[in-house]
Amino acid sequence: MVGHQREPFIQSRIFSPGPTPIPLEARLAPLDSEVYHRTDDFYDLHLKCSEMLQPIFGCNRIPVILTCSGTGGLEAAMCNLTAPGDEVIVVNGGKFGERWEELATRYGCDTRLVKVAPGEAATAKELEPVLVTCGSPRAFFIQANETSTGVRHPVAELAAQVRAKFPGCLIIVDAISSLGAHPLNMNIDGFDCVVSASQKGFGLNPGLAFVALSDRAWDSLSSRPRFYFDLAKEFKGQSKGRSAWTPAIGLIQGLLVVLQKIHAVGLDAMVRNHEQLAGAVRASLPAMGLELFARTHPSNALTAIRVPTGMDGTKLQAVIRDRYGVTIPGGQDELKGKILRLSNLGFVNRFDLIHAISAIEFGLRDMGHKASSGASLGSGVKAFMQALDS
Repeated sequence: MVGHQREPFIQSRIFSPGPTPIPLEARLAPLDSEVYHRTDDFYDLHLKCSEMLQPIFGCNRIPVILTCSGTGGLEAAMCNLTAPGDEVIVVNGGKFGERWEELATRYGCDTRLVKVAPGEAATAKELEPVLVTCGSPRAFFIQANETSTGVRHPVAELAAQVRAKFPGCLIIVDAISSLGAHPLNMNIDGFDCVVSASQKGFGLNPGLAFVALSDRAWDSLSSRPRFYFDLAKEFKGQSKGRSAWTPAIGLIQGLLVVLQKIHAVGLDAMVRNHEQLAGAVRASLPAMGLELFARTHPSNALTAIRVPTGMDGTKLQAVIRDRYGVTIPGGQDELKGKILRLSNLGFVNRFDLIHAISAIEFGLRDMGHKASSGASLGSGVKAFMQALDS
């Protein structure tokens, strides 16, 4: 195997499903002026961001912007919409489904678990036996996109199945790595709470979570004590652009920039771009002798790629990163060393992915993998061209 020394003139690139590439204008936005968050100018900025987020979520009231990670947004959903002892249904098909399960346990919920094998999407067949065991579930928790395995759950179908049996059950969706990459509209899909975050499809640094609630969810907040994550308190203030606590001022300045870009392009076009990019990556894999990890419903936000049998995926990652300047995350926990997770989430274009695909092929060659040299690029470029012609 060739050594790991970086070739000269190669720049570093990151193809992670979060943080994702940040547009230059968004990076520069906080440098434009010093801002104090208790002024009318900032209130106007904050409210404008909230109002521009609303159609992206497809909800009737503005989403709440929280200064925290995406996990903070998930915790806010859990502590505002459940009470100790509430019966809840949780879909766990990977690392982030596991997070819903752990949150429900920590907050004293009575959890009914739908366990899904890694690489598989949840199905109606798996959900039905769990529904049969339920009495009157308070909420149904699921990922729209399981980032750890590159699988997209059919959330709208599963939500409809739950609501058909339990009309009062709240549908709570982690769309942290899904919003902007897959079709999602709270009103159309019948979701009661959707959580997302700044460092994914929105193309910002980590530090903001967005929590949107349906009218029904707002009307049925739990009485559980809460402080920092009190959504009712935040919503009251943010309806006038005022956050309850010190906000991440620079991130909110950048948020306005990326929201303007998303609205200029159009959400449908953004979703379509993710679909085309992910499709081209999938088309490039056979030429490299590689396979998808997702057996059903592959994600359009990232592609989970099986590492060839007998190859150490962590070493492959190191070669691609250290020699060719491309960082591609691998698997977590039991999937460590077994998969690569190549992201096309956020502000990524076809030429970025051609760069990433070629780096993977070079890395495979350096690891001694026998594949048709350069063929993957031809397959990927052909898929891009077909998408442009369609």
